[in-house]
Amino acid sequence: MITVQILINEKVIYCRSAVNKSPIKAGIDDVNIYKNDDGTIIKHTPKDGAVVLAKKMLDTIKEEL
Repeated sequence: MITVQILINEKVIYCRSAVNKSPIKAGIDDVNIYKNDDGTIIKHTPKDGAVVLAKKMLDTIKEEL
């Protein structure tokens, strides 16, 4: 599981968690499937790194104005 949070003055403003739903034997060049806590799906290649995955997760948050 991976969780990304945005905090302002120690208060959580946005939070998104995801679980890797890919096969256990998925390799570094394989595309992994992550399911977010809101049910959205993200496709991610592990060699792209955790920061890219975190950005993809945050992109699924719809800001309320």
